[in-house]
Amino acid sequence: MKKIFIIFVIIFSTTAHAKKNDIVIPKYFFANELTKKTCSLKGVHGYGSWGKAGWDLDLAITHVSKKKNPELQGNNYDHLMELTKYDWNKDHELRSNSIYVNHEEHSNRLALLHGAIVKAIVENKMDEHGPIIVEVMVAWAEAGVMLSTLTSEEISELKDQGKVDRTCYGGGKAKGDKPCISHRPHEAQIYGATYIQQAYLMRDQFTKEQFQIIDKYIDTLYKKYIGPWTLSELGGPRGFIQMADGTISVLSYLAWKDKPEEVAKWIKKGIGKADRVVYDDGYIHNNSFRGVRDVWYHSQGVNNLLGLYAIADLWGYKSFPAELKKRIDKTVDVLNLGLTDVKKYRERKDPSGLQNFTKDQKHATHHVHQMAISLDWLIDKYTDKDHTIVANDRMWKSKKSVYFVDRNFGFEPKCMN
Repeated sequence: MKKIFIIFVIIFSTTAHAKKNDIVIPKYFFANELTKKTCSLKGVHGYGSWGKAGWDLDLAITHVSKKKNPELQGNNYDHLMELTKYDWNKDHELRSNSIYVNHEEHSNRLALLHGAIVKAIVENKMDEHGPIIVEVMVAWAEAGVMLSTLTSEEISELKDQGKVDRTCYGGGKAKGDKPCISHRPHEAQIYGATYIQQAYLMRDQFTKEQFQIIDKYIDTLYKKYIGPWTLSELGGPRGFIQMADGTISVLSYLAWKDKPEEVAKWIKKGIGKADRVVYDDGYIHNNSFRGVRDVWYHSQGVNNLLGLYAIADLWGYKSFPAELKKRIDKTVDVLNLGLTDVKKYRERKDPSGLQNFTKDQKHATHHVHQMAISLDWLIDKYTDKDHTIVANDRMWKSKKSVYFVDRNFGFEPKCMN
């Protein structure tokens, strides 16, 4: 009887431990339920859209052609399909530098694709809109959108050959007008992760043949951009940026591949990186010390750190370190200081000595990152810190008005449930 009791205790303990650490991928990746009440996206024409930035945008997708209805000036379907002709390598070379990454041609369309899918789901119109959305996604896959982008490995070869600077800002010399070729695979991995999230939302809408096309494209995006970039970033010493330094990018792929058993180790990698870059006082390595754009970059770090915590919580990860969470909470205090007393904020000197910033006041961004559209909500929901300072940042509220998706994550955080 004693042996049976001991066996029962062992089995119970093992089962309880397993259950405690079980990962459950939400039905909609960032949500278990999508309704008008839980996720009512308001469409807005952003930069790079076919309508004037800031105008209201109907997220419904149709086949209506602007040739047949010129008064429309365009439509969602045509706008999305134009990405099949897009060359990010060329666009980046022509229009971007170390300070400014003009990515709206693809990021605007990714947001629109996401909005069209969510609208179809919450309004129960997938039968009507689903086939058109699928047509767009298959067209992007068949066109190999983004796949001509230089990879991190190819860029390393160019650096070794002395053809490009080793680092951005003119080789780390605070020259913001110099090229930053590393942004190319960086953007490709963000695009890849966001595309995968949309494919996950649409997975029941693909035919067998369409699924195979999408799946092959996703595998290529992961192997060329998402996997290499994320491993490099999470293994590196610098900062904390989009997709929680790629953690959410990999989770997108694992969701698509239905591999919940691999999720915990990647969340743990994201936690490990966060642990290395968040200082004891709440400043963030590199993010917090970026010249006249320091508060802006710091807010991006706060957004992604809280995003990592939020997605881990939503997916059922139970081992987020309490001590790290306290430091992440302190990053909010630092952000609030930066927004209210930037002179005091800047008394803390950068211990790394990095020079990847600009001191030119014409490039100053003393406000919360405009694509962190729900940072005040994340602070309020996941910390005990004051969210009202961010919420009342007038410049942030003005600039974020043309976004309805946080491109740091690929979705609107307020829809998380």
